Amino acid sequence: MPITKREEARESGFAQVREAMLSFEGTVVTPDNPDDWFGQWGGTLIDEDTGKPVPPKEYLEVKCVDVAVLEVSEELAMNIDEWNFRVNCSDFKGSFWVEDFLASADKAKLLIPDDLGGKRIVFKKATRTWDIKGKPVSYSNYVIGSVKVAPKAAPRVVSATPVVTEEVAEEVAEQSGGAVDPMEIALELAVGKTETQFRSAVSLHPQFVNSPLLPLAKAGAITQALVKDGKLIEVQEGNKVIYQKPE
Repeated sequence: MPITKREEARESGFAQVREAMLSFEGTVVTPDNPDDWFGQWGGTLIDEDTGKPVPPKEYLEVKCVDVAVLEVSEELAMNIDEWNFRVNCSDFKGSFWVEDFLASADKAKLLIPDDLGGKRIVFKKATRTWDIKGKPVSYSNYVIGSVKVAPKAAPRVVSATPVVTEEVAEEVAEQSGGAVDPMEIALELAVGKTETQFRSAVSLHPQFVNSPLLPLAKAGAITQALVKDGKLIEVQEGNKVIYQKPE
């Protein structure tokens, strides 16, 4: 029997899936460029109260493959095996980003975004409601429910001695004319960066492009050697861990 009231009409396609899919399981895809985890919404919107343009807002984009739908509010309008969603980012307490998404990441012991890539994660829909000018305003999106496969630790070395040997360092110094210590360059590159950001930076640095130390840097051995030597420390900054020099 067809519907006879407008309010009974349903969304179709991706909009219907986004509304009806309450939880799903998927493997998160790591972007080729670590900077692509985050993006910005336009910046062309106009504030109704001031009439001025609204500044661009940042979002986290999560891309999942091999998706298995776990719970729906109604039958989905289409079958899916891939699903992408974006979560608006905010610096403020009380926001969905802080109180729901980052809280779910903390509970799952995942650093955002570095620990998402490659994980098989169950995402579930959550809703937060605020009182805006006397009217309830709600925002719904997915948060981390659980990690199906335990996160794999990044390659680490207990001691720098067996890996970053004096012979290797001397060989690299010879290639550069012996003018600059490559470990000092790595130290400066690491300051203020996450491990993922450091690996991207060191891969592009001319001192390391053809260096025998590059594979070690990409494996996390360089930063761990610097941490072990007391030249770097790991500091929690917001939702990420960055390297800093000890005071």
